[in-house]
Amino acid sequence: MDRRKTTQLAAIPVGLLVSGLLVTQASSAAFTAQTSTGASTFATSTVQLTNDHVGAAVFTADDIVPGNTGTQTVAVDYTGTTPVDVRMYAEDGDTSSALAAALELTVTVDGTLVYDGTLAGFSAKTTFADGVGTWAPAATAGEDYVVTWELPDTAADTLQGAGTQLTFVWEARTS
Repeated sequence: MDRRKTTQLAAIPVGLLVSGLLVTQASSAAFTAQTSTGASTFATSTVQLTNDHVGAAVFTADDIVPGNTGTQTVAVDYTGTTPVDVRMYAEDGDTSSALAAALELTVTVDGTLVYDGTLAGFSAKTTFADGVGTWAPAATAGEDYVVTWELPDTAADTLQGAGTQLTFVWEARTS
């Protein structure tokens, strides 16, 4: 191969390399500026509800007779970090027994009556939507729920030996 041709062929890659370096130098010579923020963080809130009867019956009333009554206070505490609505309702309640229909039940919160009816009626309240109470804590707070039952003096003789049950539930939901 001819020396002149070899020189011409070698000149092509060298020319490309030199022009690439010139373009790179020209592009990096531009003025620039930038700004940024601090790191963005994201964390969810907490919703925590407890009571002073966790896992324990509020009432264990045996051998009741017409005219008997019972009262218990259940302290419910909210320790979450976001506003919530709290409702009280029943779980595993008996809505059909004669004793549940005869027992009168009241629930008061801070002196305000939030339920006044029968145990059977309360037992039918099985969801947050039909629960009772209007407590809406925005942060850590507590409420005392005073629950009272009574078997009226007029209770039928046919209630002898009858039984019923329910579990009280408090639920908090973000508002």
